[in-house]
Order: sequence, then structure tokens, then C-alpha cells
Amino acid sequence: MERGGGKILTGNEGGKMKKAVLIGAGQFGRGVIAMLLEQSGYHVVLADINEDVIRDINTRGEYVVRRIDDSDESVTVRNISAISSLSPELVEECASSEVICTCTGLTVLGKVAPAIAKSISRRKENGFAGTANVLACENAIGGTTILKNYVLEYLNVEEQQYLEDHIGFPDCAIDGIIPPRRDTLPADVTAEKYYEWDSLKSGFRGELPEIQGLHIVDDLSRYLERKLFTLNGPNAVTGCFGFRKGYKTVQESLEDREIYSEVWQMMEEAGEMLAKRHGFTAQEMLEYRTFIMKRFLNPHIIDTCVRVAREPMRKLAANDRIVAAMNFAHSFGIATPAYIKGIAEVLAYNNPEDVQSVQMQQLIASLGLREALEKLSGIPEDSDTSSAVEAEYRKII
Repeated sequence: MERGGGKILTGNEGGKMKKAVLIGAGQFGRGVIAMLLEQSGYHVVLADINEDVIRDINTRGEYVVRRIDDSDESVTVRNISAISSLSPELVEECASSEVICTCTGLTVLGKVAPAIAKSISRRKENGFAGTANVLACENAIGGTTILKNYVLEYLNVEEQQYLEDHIGFPDCAIDGIIPPRRDTLPADVTAEKYYEWDSLKSGFRGELPEIQGLHIVDDLSRYLERKLFTLNGPNAVTGCFGFRKGYKTVQESLEDREIYSEVWQMMEEAGEMLAKRHGFTAQEMLEYRTFIMKRFLNPHIIDTCVRVAREPMRKLAANDRIVAAMNFAHSFGIATPAYIKGIAEVLAYNNPEDVQSVQMQQLIASLGLREALEKLSGIPEDSDTSSAVEAEYRKII
């Protein structure tokens, strides 16, 4: 089941130095994406709003990734520099890079699009005939396509054609658990040793980039949906369910047999759907969800309920990790009692420190549960599914 975590290179393996920009140098960005780019021979410019991280990288000229599993190893990332993502420098750096990655979170892509668009305009103005590729490394279906559509809004017709000819926007699927930080220096990061980074071949322009750990595939949807529906959806429900029962961590929550049973059943329902939708065998899906559950329970990777439950409104969207999986299952005639209960648990997530949780509870109080659910998830208020969710919700509240 190892997709990542293999041989780590020691620097530029011959050839001229390449440059990549990472917009959003948070823990996953530094702990996975920037590390892989640097170890593949790129000079990596990390762009972020965190001044402490920027200062630490530029002062030390390096940072350390502590990669954990049953055993630990440390990787020092050295061929790097850092700038503010709010600085005009970002446009120049993007305009002179072969690879641009984002790791900002889906809701921030619209804010980074103007700088990327300006860098594309700059390339065209300078008569640059080469190619570059932009990869949105986000936990979402079609994240790079979403970013591309934002970028296109800032370009004129000629610039849009230049983009189509010279700038690739391949969609990605990413996976890797980043536990709550416990590192002393601002730029250092702890990350799970396992990672997965897949990208759609048809979205690239020019020669395919040689990036360690990046799997370029002809069909991205099967990998993205397998991960989003087997890992991210059940993980979010674990966080909401665990929080309601007073647990602090995912591991504590899954030691509760009620929660474990609910989450495992969600994975089973997703597995049956994915087998029909993408042709995975039953054995492949059993091995995959067993592997995911092992990661959830790994005592070396402590993850919190509030982190995996955060932004519940986004996670209940019709095209996201929970409702989309349920709808696909229904299209194949698969019953989803665990997903019904999972949606109810997310709706019941009431954390006054989570902005979306507060907004969701206000919406439910204002509209009533079923109208709020339709507004959040597109599930018709008068449907059997909505009725079933409400019945589970009433058992909780």
C-alpha cells in the first residue's frame, strides 16, 4: 500500500537547476510538496503569509521535516527561499518557474489567482514560448480546474489562448496526515511518512515534470475519489462524532466501539460504491480501508477531532467527501445507513470556536433542519434521504 515514503533524493540529480513556487507554505506544503520538489532538483520558493515561517527559512536557509510512522527519520530541505504571498515578488517568481503549486485550502484559491494570472500575462509580454504547469494540491475534486477558472477571469482573450497553449493546469489528488505541530522552530514540520500525490496526465503542457513521489495518471478520478470518500469523509465524521462524545483525538474516538463501527461501515458503503464506479475489486477496497484505519489509529500520528471536523459546511457540500459519496452510492442502488448517520453527526457538530460550525447551527435554527440541509448539500427537503437524516439527527440532539 506504499505510494510514497520511498527513496529520498539528496539534491539535484544532474542537469540545470529548475525552479518551483509553492503558494501556501503550511504544514502539508512544507512537509510533503516542497520537500518532494526540492529533492527532485528544484529550487523552491515558498510563498506564505506567515512571517515567522518566512523569516525562519530565510535566516537558516533550511528546515527539517520529521517523517513519522513506526520509526522516525528527518529530512533537511535546503534549496529553498521564502517570500510573502502578498508581495509583488510572487508574480516575478511565478513568471520564471517551471512548476507552480498551491497548498492554500480550496477557499483561498480565488485570492491567489490574480498573482498567477499576472505571471502568465508577464510571460506572454516577454514572448516566452516555453511551458509551465500549475498544480493545486488541495483536498478537493477538481481543485486545479477551479483555480484555472479563477485565473481565466483576470486574462484577456489573447492571454487566455496563451494559457491554453503554454500553461498546464492538471488536477491533483493528495494524501498525507499532518499531526498538530510540536516542532520548536517555526519552519520545521512533522509529517506522516506515507504520502500520495497523483496528477492527471492530460492536464500538463510540455514535457512531463520529473518530480519524485508525483504519480502522473491517465484517470485521476478513481484515485481522488477513493481517497476522498474512504479517508476524508469518514475522518470528518470521526471528528464530529468524537467531539460530541467529549474526545480530543481521532485515536481516542476510534477506541469507542460505536464510533469505530459507524466509521468502518461508512468505509464499507464507500467501497461498494467505488467498486461499481471505478472497477476496484472487493479485496482491493478491503485492503485500502484496512490501511486507512491503521493510519487513523497510528499512535505516532496524533490528530485532533477539531482539526478533522473543521469547516463542516464545506464538507457537507454536494460535491464534497460525504454527500457526493452517498449520492453516487444511491445511483447504484446501494443503501447508505452509515452515511445518513454520518451526515447527521456533521449537522450536529456544535463547536463555538469553529466559524462554520457556528454559522451552520444558526442556519439550522433559522430555517429548520431539512431546509438547511437542502441549502448546504442540495438534498431535497421533501426527499426520503432528508427524512432519514432528520430521524438520525433527532436521536442525537
